[in-house]
Amino acid sequence: GKDPSRVNTADGYQPPWGNYHGEGGECGVPLYNRFIMPDSGNSVFWYSYDYASAHTIVISSEHDLSPSSVQYDWLLKDLQNVDKVKTPWLIIESHRPLYEPENIPPERSTIEGIRREIEPLMFEFSVDLFLSGHYHSYFRSCKGLYKELCNNGGPQYITIGTGGATMFFGNETLEDIDFIQNSWKWTEFFTKKFGYGRVTVANATSLHWEFVSDDGLRVLDNVWLAK
Repeated sequence: GKDPSRVNTADGYQPPWGNYHGEGGECGVPLYNRFIMPDSGNSVFWYSYDYASAHTIVISSEHDLSPSSVQYDWLLKDLQNVDKVKTPWLIIESHRPLYEPENIPPERSTIEGIRREIEPLMFEFSVDLFLSGHYHSYFRSCKGLYKELCNNGGPQYITIGTGGATMFFGNETLEDIDFIQNSWKWTEFFTKKFGYGRVTVANATSLHWEFVSDDGLRVLDNVWLAK
């Protein structure tokens, strides 16, 4: 009963870089049995949908995304079929980000591996917004991030993993340890405060993103994307 995605890999889950080899696919079983997602990809693992003037693609960073893999081929086809007249805004969501907001060395090789595989697609198909989690913090990159350069034709990257369970490293919590690498040239805003994200598609040429604090519902960060 492991890995209900049924992709043709040894275990389906976890890219082959870094230190994430512990799972054999069983982590996705409860999700698979409890939730139903749009029937446009591979059940709960990767799928896409249109909502108003935005096309959203959800990918699995825990499955193979290398060129010619099952998921990569699906992603490429989905991107090729986006109707930019009907849905001018293109959003991708992933558990793991393509740019890490915090300097945790064991994680870096995994993130960089995924980035090597799919970042060219973000550029080729003019993805507007890339949303992710994984890190228990909030991070907003510079605009147009591509190949580690700002204003270079890539998406706006936002990691919103705040809240949830407190993670421990030895006797310290994640919140006690300063992992932020301030020299990351792509970092524009970072916080560990708990909150949630809010997307407002104003029209075909303007999209507004806000990060709202759980404490008092104050907007701590916001950015407008324009076409």
